[in-house]
Amino acid sequence: MTSPASTTKTTPPDGAATAEQPTAGEPTGKPASEPTSRATSEPTDRAAAKAETGRRSPDLRAGARRAASLTVAGIARVRTVLGELVWFACLLAATALLLGAVLVVLEANTRNALVEAVLRAADWADLGVFSRNAGVKQFTGDGAVVKNAVVNWGLGAVAWLVVGRVARRLLTP
Repeated sequence: MTSPASTTKTTPPDGAATAEQPTAGEPTGKPASEPTSRATSEPTDRAAAKAETGRRSPDLRAGARRAASLTVAGIARVRTVLGELVWFACLLAATALLLGAVLVVLEANTRNALVEAVLRAADWADLGVFSRNAGVKQFTGDGAVVKNAVVNWGLGAVAWLVVGRVARRLLTP
């Protein structure tokens, strides 16, 4: 009878040298802390494995698609913001013209700083085409100043609104 710590000898049938094999529970002679060796051609991490195979991974292609979609989304966002800014500027110009016309109709005090600022803004926004002094339509007679301001600055306000909406539609994707 053999003990668990003993070695067994096996004799091969062809008469070759005998080999000693440990039995169950017997140490192998190698230290337990020694790691098992890996083949040197086996990559150690996923990135090295991908690089070794030489083909692009789906993750990289997905990243490229994501970057392209972010770029497209970014351009669309810039175009949208630009369209909104153009619309807002045109809306401000139309508002200045309409407020100027209202102040002329009400015969507001032109020495007031606020009234003067609004009338200056309206004179700038009419671009000379819709001027109350030399605009598209000129009236003579009683109330000509009021009629000129209402008609010319009103047409100018409508023109600013139309141009603003068209520009916004062209800029916004």
